Amino acid sequence: MRRYFPLSVFFAVVVLFSTTGFQCGSAGITSAKLYMQQSQWGKAEQSLLIELAKNPNSEEAWFLLGQTRLETKNYTGMNEAYTKALSVSDAHKSEIQRNRLAIWAKLYNDGVSEYNQGKEDPAQYEKAVEDFATAISLCPDSAGTYYVAALTHYAMDNKTAAREHLEISLEKDPADGEAASFLGQLYYMHGLEKDAAGDSVGAVEEFSKAAGVFEIAYKHDPGNTENITNLIDSYEQANQSDRAMALTKEAVETDPENKVFRYAYGVFLLKQEEFAASIEQFEKAVEIDPEYDDATYNLGVAYLNWGVKLKDEADRSAEEAASAGKEVKEDRSYQEKFRASLPHLEKAAEARGEEAGLWQQLGKVYANLNMVEKSQAAYEKYDEIVKEQ
Repeated sequence: MRRYFPLSVFFAVVVLFSTTGFQCGSAGITSAKLYMQQSQWGKAEQSLLIELAKNPNSEEAWFLLGQTRLETKNYTGMNEAYTKALSVSDAHKSEIQRNRLAIWAKLYNDGVSEYNQGKEDPAQYEKAVEDFATAISLCPDSAGTYYVAALTHYAMDNKTAAREHLEISLEKDPADGEAASFLGQLYYMHGLEKDAAGDSVGAVEEFSKAAGVFEIAYKHDPGNTENITNLIDSYEQANQSDRAMALTKEAVETDPENKVFRYAYGVFLLKQEEFAASIEQFEKAVEIDPEYDDATYNLGVAYLNWGVKLKDEADRSAEEAASAGKEVKEDRSYQEKFRASLPHLEKAAEARGEEAGLWQQLGKVYANLNMVEKSQAAYEKYDEIVKEQ
């Protein structure tokens, strides 16, 4: 599912400089300056182009051409003319830098506004992409411009362009945890796509990339649950479970009262089906924060999955005994785990309310415990939520 990230406008003082006085110069430049004073920008540009055809190394002509194009909002042409002027000399370097910065700020703000409008009018995304591209050409070292361009491409479902822009953004600002987290998610999704297509080698490569940038996000904000769980998932998908184990275990040992670290370690252990150990971590997380919803939910899931595994083993043993003509002994020890899961899943259901899958889980647990009325009510709640979605 594509996500929308609302953006704030960046405010900058826009100060534009023009040089249109009558110093001594060629006839073409003198005519251009006169036209510029009269705001006849088309004629001014024509005079300057004629002058540059005769004298392509005229720094002043290139600079004035940039000024003319600035006035007509031909910012790409303005930038090209400024680049030509600077290649000849630095005579107007300070003015060019100020004007480039001012127009970069304008285009950045315009792009942000268009991006925000794009949620209601997708055509605005195209305008935003164009403005951000021009802004980048004016200020290519601005990591933030690449980032907002990436968000826009992502909103347009162009994940390839989003990844490319985020890669440059992170290259410009290697400490940007937000960009790293977003890029990691895109790498991870690309890995899932490759895996689904049967490209396991390519998938592992993408998951490894995801882990690399999630490491940056984790270092930027180690207390963020999403950062550490994303990193664990990426390590596992990249066949680096040892690194996931080392990361979470070290985090808990370093700060045992950190509920996020306890939770993350529990998630890893749960994925390894080490149910008792995962439950211990989730219980500690809930002890630290009784309202820690994610830990409460996964505590219930750990008991539930443990019960499911025990039930599967019991069913398999019963089938094997029946096939061998032996007496089948009914083993309902798994129900103990189902019962243990209930208070945690019920509490999570109260907190999450409209999460259909959770009510479906509860319905199954109640059914396995012969709690018919509660099972029926849970399934009815599930159906109600699904119909409303």
